[in-house]
Amino acid sequence: MSIFKFRLSWILTCALLAAGPASAQLQEADDLARLSAETRARGIPVLVAFMQESCPYCAVARRDYLLPLQNDPLWRERVRIVEIHTDRSIALRDFAGKPTTHRAFARSLGVRRVPTLIVFDGEGKPVAQPITGLLIEDFYRLYIEQAIEAGLVRMRAAVR
Repeated sequence: MSIFKFRLSWILTCALLAAGPASAQLQEADDLARLSAETRARGIPVLVAFMQESCPYCAVARRDYLLPLQNDPLWRERVRIVEIHTDRSIALRDFAGKPTTHRAFARSLGVRRVPTLIVFDGEGKPVAQPITGLLIEDFYRLYIEQAIEAGLVRMRAAVR
């Protein structure tokens, strides 16, 4: 093996290791009814991230905000995060258990721009205004946390 190929191989290996595990992604939504039953039992809301693969803002929202939030032990116990692909017809069960697709579900909620983040309570009802677009990056995480907190308040009120 030439020195060039060796160095290239070494650089690529280091880059892959630095990127983290391949499982470092958001869970793709498949059954929102089951998920809401699980989160209702735990008393936490569901954050649905409406995304598209070709959207550079979605990639930033996923990488810089949602994945760190999902991997933070404090927030992992306070919210479940799933992803819906607005540009795909992937099979999905909505909050009522009815079969639909990612694209149709997004349209039913009026999601037209991505990324859009919506926090839902245990009954599948939105608990805060949707967060549409990347907004101001300095405050984006704060907006997400506030929406999750609104979900937690709603979930606690439902228990009483």
